This record gives sequence, C-alpha cells and structure tokens, in this order.
Amino acid sequence: MYNDILSTLLPVEKPLLADRIEKMNKALEPGITSLRWNSDNINPFISKSMDLVTDVDQLVKKMKENVQKMQLKMKGWEKPLFERKNKACLPEELETTHKAQVEPRLEEIKTDGKDIHKLMKETSDAIKPDKKSTTWL
Repeated sequence: MYNDILSTLLPVEKPLLADRIEKMNKALEPGITSLRWNSDNINPFISKSMDLVTDVDQLVKKMKENVQKMQLKMKGWEKPLFERKNKACLPEELETTHKAQVEPRLEEIKTDGKDIHKLMKETSDAIKPDKKSTTWL
C-alpha cells in the first residue's frame, strides 16, 4: 500500500498529503533501521504501521475516485450546446430550437457543477487542507 500511495500520487496531490506521508515515513522508519521480524515489539509496530498506511491509502483512493467522478461529469460537457441544421430556417424557428437545445444542457451543467462542488467538499473534508494555501487552490 505504501508503495502504491507514493507511485500513484500526482505531483499536485503530494503536497496535499505531505504531512501524512511524513507521518507514515516516521512510523515505518524503525522497521527499516532497527526492528527485525523476531524483535520483541514487532507486532505493535506492524499493527500501528498498517493502520496508518491503510488510512492514507483509503484517503488517496477516495481522492482519486472523486477526481474520476468529476472528470466523467465534465466529459459530458464536450458536446456542443447547440447544433445547427444544414437547412435554412426562420429566426423565430432558430430561436425556439436554440432554447429547446441549450436550456436543458445548461441545467445539466449547473447540476453537474453542484455535484462537483459536493465532491470537492468531500475531498476537502477528508484531507483537511489549509483552504487558503496555494497547494489547495
């Protein structure tokens, strides 16, 4: 899990979790430097380390899942808001067609935007960043 966390985090994500990564590194350091499999206090070390790494792993997975959900919502925005037909039409007819096509799409985009804000809040609540920091912004 530890290696997966470090290898899958994007450069923009790492600063958001820097304190947790540092905490993991400090917790795991005795396992690298002094503890051995037959050390007396190996089981508490493994348990504590697993809890810490599992928490960070779940947080990273949630962050990535939320980003994927946001990207999927925005993917739907790629199609044009309005498509004209090749035939000529009267201005009133064009306006009616335009409203019929654009207004539902705008509502869909607004709804998706609200969902994206919820996902961002969920991510923010999970990682608890300094909301004024450039890292979060």
